[in-house]
Amino acid sequence: MTSIAPLYLKAAEDLRRNEDQWRAYASDGNCVILAGPGSGKTKTITIKIARLLAEDVHRPRRLACITYSNSCVGELRSRMNGLGVDDGDRLLLSTVHSFCLTELALPYAALAGIAVPNPLVVASPVQARQLFAEAYRQQLGGNAPNWFRMACEKLRRTIPDKAGAEWRAWSARETRVVEAYEALLLKNGLIDFDGLVLAGLQLVENHEWVRRAIQAKYPVIVIDEYQDLGLPLHRIVLALLKAGVRVIAVGDPDQSIYGFTGAKPSLLRALGGLPEVDSIRLKLNYRCADRIIAASKALLPDPPEFRSHDGRAGEIHIHCLERNVRQQADYVLSTIVPALLAANPSWKPGDIALLYRTMNEGTPIAQAADALDLRYFRLDNGSPIKRTRLTEWLTDAAKWCSGGWQTGTVRLSQLLKSWRLMRRSLTRESEVLAARKRLIAALFALRDAASPLHQWLSVLRSEVLEEAFREEPGLADEKDNLDDLLTASVAGGALQAFTVEIFGNQGKSPDQINLMTLHSSKGLEFQAVIMVGLENGVFPSGYDRTDEQLEEAARLFYVGVTRARTQIHLTYESDESPLITSIRRAA
Repeated sequence: MTSIAPLYLKAAEDLRRNEDQWRAYASDGNCVILAGPGSGKTKTITIKIARLLAEDVHRPRRLACITYSNSCVGELRSRMNGLGVDDGDRLLLSTVHSFCLTELALPYAALAGIAVPNPLVVASPVQARQLFAEAYRQQLGGNAPNWFRMACEKLRRTIPDKAGAEWRAWSARETRVVEAYEALLLKNGLIDFDGLVLAGLQLVENHEWVRRAIQAKYPVIVIDEYQDLGLPLHRIVLALLKAGVRVIAVGDPDQSIYGFTGAKPSLLRALGGLPEVDSIRLKLNYRCADRIIAASKALLPDPPEFRSHDGRAGEIHIHCLERNVRQQADYVLSTIVPALLAANPSWKPGDIALLYRTMNEGTPIAQAADALDLRYFRLDNGSPIKRTRLTEWLTDAAKWCSGGWQTGTVRLSQLLKSWRLMRRSLTRESEVLAARKRLIAALFALRDAASPLHQWLSVLRSEVLEEAFREEPGLADEKDNLDDLLTASVAGGALQAFTVEIFGNQGKSPDQINLMTLHSSKGLEFQAVIMVGLENGVFPSGYDRTDEQLEEAARLFYVGVTRARTQIHLTYESDESPLITSIRRAA
């Protein structure tokens, strides 16, 4: 890895100016890096990974970096490529589900004799919903409410031991349905994504030889966004730690906002409290201005020590509009946004984000933008374009096909590398070359910026994607995402007017204002953030009743506030949220 040494060493010099970043980079043992908003954690861990590959992890051993979502994987891959490190034979960048599939279940489940289908086929989201509905009808009769399914999903992620006292003491309605659902999956030769993680937990906790095999292959494992990953992965990490794997965990308990999936902020703190683990907090904030940092601290019961790196003041504006969400959006888009752009000539619409709690608020906000004929990028469950690894690859491919092949804004080589990472089942060189040839031929034939999106997607599906869906278990959920895109791009669909060029610019065009849920905004930053619809009863909502739920609502609000570099605007109808009151007092 001598070729990457100059790049990572040069990048590491920037870390010397920040004592905490340098300590994290130079740490040579197990460590937890507590990294708040704008603290430069991605920069720190990617440079650290490059150093580990150059100095500590030698062939044929590898380093694994596991994170929460495909978008996080994409961000890490982009940063690693900038340091000259490819996600290839020595580095695995993976979601937790993909890691449990490719590194645990596929190679070891059959040998260990655990109850998973053979061959291993991952259920698509549609198949999983259908089998859960059948299990519910078998056990309780009628149709399963959505809240009940979510409760069962959280149960599987928080109590993984079905033979234990905690499982037996739980509500029999939920445990019966979960057990029936898992039996139906197995009967149909399927496993779902949560089942992959549970299978991985069984393998690592119950079989020493599996732990030894993982330690031999991956002497170092980095886990990013640890606060989002839940109890099963935490137990996998603890077992591997005891087996001699060096663990580097990165995250921020104050940004733990996925409690409904089973995430617990206490797990990262517990890992950092182990005697064999060094705990390091990054205290400088490179994103937010001082007033925004001060206001954000008011939302947390035990705020960490943070300070701005440059002393910018920042602005916070609170607007009582006495209007509903749609009318608030009309005012924001017709008055506040133009004023921001006029006062800041260097800003583009893409520097501004409208954030909201759920898709229910997103729809009237998008309608307001449509009425004003504004270009926008929408990211919530109401958007037909989901943020997945396939759609990220498709948008890059669309950008290449609409001119990137000439300008170099998207490189064909990177498209091919990213595609190869989705085609992990291809092991023979002849198979890899044949698949690569088909992909290149399809892309060259589709170089037309004005081509209708539906036509472009249809050709890619028949020429390239169908084969991948058949042969790659890890792409089970992506088939449904492509179906949704195709449906949305036909006449009468939300994307009917989309060309290849328009699709390729989604989320990447500075001329599009950003509309997204607070959950979707995590990891992003903008010059100005406008949070809409903050009436009392929305933040926290009427469903947030327990202390745990109220604390997570505050953390979600904290995530939204800390997306802003310079300005925050908060709007509400008439009765302000107690979280706004906290911001008002701090500001």
